[in-house]
Amino acid sequence: MSDYQLGPCQLYNNTDGRDLGKTEGGVTLNIEESYQTLNTDQDGETPVDESITGTTVTIEANLANISLDNIAFSLKQTVKSDGDGSNYVAVTPNSGTSLLSNSKEICLKPYVDGVATTDESNMILMPKAGIRASLGLQYDDSNQRIINFTMTGYPDSSISGLSIEPCAIFGCSSTTSSVLPS
Repeated sequence: MSDYQLGPCQLYNNTDGRDLGKTEGGVTLNIEESYQTLNTDQDGETPVDESITGTTVTIEANLANISLDNIAFSLKQTVKSDGDGSNYVAVTPNSGTSLLSNSKEICLKPYVDGVATTDESNMILMPKAGIRASLGLQYDDSNQRIINFTMTGYPDSSISGLSIEPCAIFGCSSTTSSVLPS
């Protein structure tokens, strides 16, 4: 990775083997550690240590490509056919649906010289991304419709060769090269 970077990325759904299309407003990767401050009675309010209690990895994005495939992707549904060649996505309550069980393997590929990079060392992989959608399809004369969603990375123990359970992987190594798309 170079010292200074700017530009969009491709959101690639490795699970289904497809590019999710163009985005609007950027793609944001957030990694946030939660922690507990440790105190003693003898030191009063002064922290004596802090202990990490977890790490949350999320990706927030707005898809500009409004398609049945992308609506189905974000709502954890499938595109169905009614038999006469018409396709549709039925929106169901999804009550009790596990985001982990329905997770997708997502790869962020930065654009370099106008195309998605093929350099695995610049890619970011989220092996198990649970998707929470918020569709706000506004129909007026001045606002672009987008599919807004947030993906949360869950620990993945299925990656062979790794002794850890990563929520996200930056770059590529010999242990993860078979996981990352080429």
